[in-house]
Amino acid sequence: MGRQVYENLKVLDVTNNYAGPMAGAMLADYGAEVWHVEKPVLGDDNRYFPPIIDGISINYCTSNRGKKSVVLDLKDPRGAEAFRKLAAQADVLLESYRPGVMKKLGLDYETLKEINPRLIYCSISAYGQEGPYANRPGYDVIAQAVSGMMEMTGEPDGPPNKIGSAIGDWMGALNAFGCIGTALYYRSETGEGQHIDISLARSLMWMAAKLDHGITGEMQTRTGNHHSNLAPYGIFKGRNNQSVVIGVLSSKLWETFCKVIQRTELINDPRFVSNDKRVENKQLLIEIIEDWLSNFEQVSDAIDLLMVAGVPCSKIYNMKDIDKDPHFNQCGWIADMPMADGMTTVRTRRFPSDPFKFSAFEPVYGKAPALGEQNHEVLEALGFTAEEVDEMEAEWEMKVKNK
Repeated sequence: MGRQVYENLKVLDVTNNYAGPMAGAMLADYGAEVWHVEKPVLGDDNRYFPPIIDGISINYCTSNRGKKSVVLDLKDPRGAEAFRKLAAQADVLLESYRPGVMKKLGLDYETLKEINPRLIYCSISAYGQEGPYANRPGYDVIAQAVSGMMEMTGEPDGPPNKIGSAIGDWMGALNAFGCIGTALYYRSETGEGQHIDISLARSLMWMAAKLDHGITGEMQTRTGNHHSNLAPYGIFKGRNNQSVVIGVLSSKLWETFCKVIQRTELINDPRFVSNDKRVENKQLLIEIIEDWLSNFEQVSDAIDLLMVAGVPCSKIYNMKDIDKDPHFNQCGWIADMPMADGMTTVRTRRFPSDPFKFSAFEPVYGKAPALGEQNHEVLEALGFTAEEVDEMEAEWEMKVKNK
């Protein structure tokens, strides 16, 4: 493999939990040297997120892969000095403190850009860096609530539902990764760094919020397993608790679909002749499709018929289906990521690879570091002596234990 695109990039990562660490991990995948600054003794909160194997969080291993761990007490003048020295060398700084915390520490963008005007400073928070809600605490589940994501998820006559994964964290990480690339390009053109403001709530609002009620007079809300404006487009029930996902958007596909289910009289039926009419009569259409599916002991047989005809459809995958799927594995969508040293029960974790593919380079997934594993390497390179590093470590450890 040739040169990694970010192999000369230096990233100062002072993030916690999931969105920020994952953004830093993706930069490390493509060659960046990522210094992950962690709290003395305790480290990143993600180190304690289950599942825990051999005393180590596998989620920490995945979201902090390929990084160097440096323990610093940022409230100690020596820790803050070390941080500023790293910031002076860094191309990118990632932080996920609540807005205002970095300013209190004297480590905010306005301060650090004075010593490094080329610095790209990326802040990740629940609500962003300004506005009435900026100082509110929040995690992924809060972002789902305020963005409209929960309001749009679930059955029409049921309560709002949470998405099954931490989608706000994932979107925050992906947005940070992409925005940093954009800012690096801007810097290559202008020589200037900048501040990037990533909000988990805004990331999800961009995906979920439908604000057309001012135009249509109707407020969009939950539509369950079927689309509000397209039909047939959703989840259809078969026998034995099996389901099929079917999506028919064009007139040509509708004609093909009717032929597959052997109901050609529906092609020009006034109730279904257009998408608008199919939406208007959606419940009846669902009943027709589910009646057809009831003829199959295994819905896979129905899927095979639809697939051959070119109708978009799928079964609903569980995690074992994903793990074993030949397409996902052949195309590299799943990687065997190395775990941290000290884990003997498992050495690798099956995990989705980064969600894109470049033709000129590919990711390299490194192991996650032990807490403070690179303290001496990084801090001595900044000018601290080995004795000074040992002294700081001992003092900070005692400080935490005496709290």
